[in-house]
Amino acid sequence: STVCFFQRGQLWTSCSDSDELCLWHCKDLTKPFLRVQLQNYTGVNCMIKVKNQIWVGCSGPSPDQCRRSGKIYIVDTESHSVEKELMAHTDSVQALCSAEGRYVLSGSACQDGKIAIWKVE
Repeated sequence: STVCFFQRGQLWTSCSDSDELCLWHCKDLTKPFLRVQLQNYTGVNCMIKVKNQIWVGCSGPSPDQCRRSGKIYIVDTESHSVEKELMAHTDSVQALCSAEGRYVLSGSACQDGKIAIWKVE
């Protein structure tokens, strides 16, 4: 599946089997698209914009390689770089929700089945 997010004339895209985000400049199609690499994870499941950040919920291998684990990448919308990586869940991150721009809630798949609350900085 494909995940898309439109923000200030920029289209952020990724796929559930991809380890990168692609950023398209919709207002100026002569600009080349940019790629933001997400280290060690393959699978973008969800994205949400909070302030000047894109929060990206991913899935990837667990440290023991036996099952999936979930990580959240926080990407700066100006520099287009990963600011922070959060080890979120023991299964893939399936949903992200912003609470008044101050907190982000993340929900995981059935192996973990938990919700985590993160403070936005």
